[in-house]
Formats: sequence, structure tokens, C-alpha cells
Amino acid sequence: MLTARPPPTNIQETPTSFSVEDFHPRVNIGSPESPTESRKRTRSGDAFALSENSGRVTTKEVWKLIGTLKDIIRHQTAVIESTQNELQEIKHNQHVLQEQNEKLHEDVKALRAQVESAPAVTATRTWAAVAATGDNATPSLSHQKPEKEQNCVRISTQRAFVDPRDNDNNDGNAFGRYLPTDTVNTHIRTALQSDAATQDGQVVGIGTTKTVYLIRFKNVESAQVARNNTEWLHKLGNNTRLVKPRFSIVMHRTPTNEFDLETGTAQAAEKTVQENDLAEHGFHIEELAWMKAKDKALGKFASLGMWFDSAEGAEHMLRSGFVVSQHYIPQVERCEIKKKRCFRCQRFGHLAWSCKETPRCGHCAGQHELQRCPPGIRARCLDCGGEHATGDRRCLTPATSHPNRG
Repeated sequence: MLTARPPPTNIQETPTSFSVEDFHPRVNIGSPESPTESRKRTRSGDAFALSENSGRVTTKEVWKLIGTLKDIIRHQTAVIESTQNELQEIKHNQHVLQEQNEKLHEDVKALRAQVESAPAVTATRTWAAVAATGDNATPSLSHQKPEKEQNCVRISTQRAFVDPRDNDNNDGNAFGRYLPTDTVNTHIRTALQSDAATQDGQVVGIGTTKTVYLIRFKNVESAQVARNNTEWLHKLGNNTRLVKPRFSIVMHRTPTNEFDLETGTAQAAEKTVQENDLAEHGFHIEELAWMKAKDKALGKFASLGMWFDSAEGAEHMLRSGFVVSQHYIPQVERCEIKKKRCFRCQRFGHLAWSCKETPRCGHCAGQHELQRCPPGIRARCLDCGGEHATGDRRCLTPATSHPNRG
């Protein structure tokens, strides 16, 4: 007995297959229609309106897939355009760097040509090499004065007026220190005009420092004539003289028993010149002094200050060191006292043993030396005005903050 086959279920149904022809619109031959109507039906999807239960891919899904692909294509196109723009920018930057490199190469070539065309510079030899070859020639040093220094002449005169307020009682006829600028100009210009050798000198201006008057000439020739002809200095009177630049060094750990600078400074300078072969180089020592306070006892060793009239002499000692009685002292350095404080006037730039300024008491700030300060007087600081001695650790504004006060 044959039984009827049960209808297929979703589980038993075989997978639906479709071909390309299934996506073509189906046109009923029996009911012809115009191409326009057919195109409208195709765009709206009516021609592909398949049953949902048929298992076929619908036109709606295909159009959705096409829209997604279009979005992906638009995104990729934007990425490609952005990448192209970045590549163009990179190429532009490479072009700019190439131009800069070419310019640098040209600058290097120009500098190389200048160096090659410049005259050869003799290398500076050490004094050991000079001594080994027996050459007595002095190596060239780069200590030429700047042009403004070559145009200037420094003069000093006696401290006729210790207190600047005494200038108010002066009639201006005497030349001295602490004079007003106009009065100084009149005195110096008149003195230069009074001498035939210096009357053609052209003075640009005159300035003052703590210890000297600085005369600026228009050119080097006028300044040199004023240095070589000193008759105009006698016209000024008051023991006015030229101030030559000096170059100082200091030798540390110098045996003090080798020199008696209190009574035999000239002998000490002569001994130094001989033992260090300074005479054969033409170097001259202007001054020797122990670098210590006046009230401090001289120990077995001390720092010896030495002043030359030329920079070459100081440089020679800095390079070769100091010899005294066959004892070699290599600790030689420049003497820089710009930051040192004078305990006589409380100013900066010099020490008490060479001070020529108005004394200022370090205890009460009065115009007298500390040793002459009356007993029991209240202390006052020159730096901050507080009730303590100048230089005290309690000072709110230490001396280094106000080096020109006082």
C-alpha cells in the first residue's frame, strides 16, 4: 500500500539555489507595456518583488549592498586623496630641504675660500718649546687695546678735596679731584690749547671715574700726541700726571722671607726680573706688594701681587710661572679684585692698602676709619641701613647686591 509523501518542511527543504537569470526582471509577454513604465517598475523594485518565503535574495537587499559598497568606495577615495595630498606636502618639504642644503654647501664653500685666502697665522708656541729651540723671539699675544682705549688718555691729580661737598666752597680756579664736569672740561681744554704740540688735538669728551679723569680724543693720533707731550699736564698743576694702564698678577704660596717689601721694594723687583729672565724680553715690574690686610701679620707664606706696565709681561708670568731663589711657584693667576670690598671706604674694585677714597666706617657708616669710631655709637649698615655693622650676616641686602652703594 502506497502512502502519501509528507509535504517538505523547512528542515527537510534543500538550500535554495539561484542564478544570474533570476535577477533579471520578468516581463509578462501577454500584457505588453511601454518602456517608461517598465523602467519605473524596475527602479521601484516592483519587478523584483519576490515572496519572502521563497528563499531568494531580494532586490532590496541587493540595492542595500550596492549602497554599502558605494559608501566604502567614497571612503577609500577620500583616503586616497588625503594620502596624495600628504605625499605632495612631503615632496614639497623635501624640495625645501634640498634648497637649504644647497645654500649651506655654498656658504661652506665661501667660508672655506675665505680661510684659504687669509694669511697664514703663526701658531703660538709654549715657552718650553721656545727654550728648547733657543729662540728668543717673543710670541705674539692678542692683547691689543680696543680702539676706544687707544683714543683715550687717563690723568690723575692730587685729592685736593677729600669730601665732594667741599667743591661748593671752591671758586673753580684750582684743578683737582671731584670737580664738576663742565669745570674739568674747561681746565683740560685750556691746558691742551696752551701748548703748541697739543693745541690741534680734538677732544670729543671728558669723563670721570673714582680716581682718574678720562679724556676721549677724536682719533688715535691726537691721543698719542697728548701722551708724548706732557707740558699741558704742568699747566693743570696740582701734580697732575698720566696714568698708564697696569696689568696685575698674584703668586700664591710665596715664601715671605725672600722679600723685604717694606724697605727693599726696588731690590725685590730687580731680583724678580733677574731670576725670571724678564729683562731680556723687555718686561718691567711697576710694583710689588703682599696681598693682605694691614692689620694682619705676615706669615711664612703669602700671596704676592705684581704689577707690570704691559700685558705681555703679565702673560709671560701666567704661562711660565714664578721663580724665586730656585723655588718654582706655579700658582700664578690674574689679580681680579673687582668683587673685593675695601674695608676703608666700603666700596668695591680695590683694597684698603691702596684706597684713596673718603673713609667710611664699617660700624657706624660715618666718614672716618673704623679705628677712629667713637665708643658706644650705634651701628648702621651702609648696605641696608639696619642696626648692624656693614657686612654683617644679618644684612637683608648683602654687599654683593649693591656693590656701588655707600
